[in-house]
Amino acid sequence: MKKSFMHAFMIWMLVYPIVTLLLFVMQTLDLPLATGLKSLVMTLILVPLMYFYIVPFTNKLLSSWWR
Repeated sequence: MKKSFMHAFMIWMLVYPIVTLLLFVMQTLDLPLATGLKSLVMTLILVPLMYFYIVPFTNKLLSSWWR
């Protein structure tokens, strides 16, 4: 159970700055998008990043701790 909490925490530590950066960029661009479209754009960027980079990176990083 402790391993899964650590894994979730590490994923959150990597996702939080990306979400904050995406929100900042979208606010800076001042795009007149509805909330649903902003969410769509963010998830189109964030989900592939998580699947292909963030989760494998955390697995690789934490695998040395779990041995």
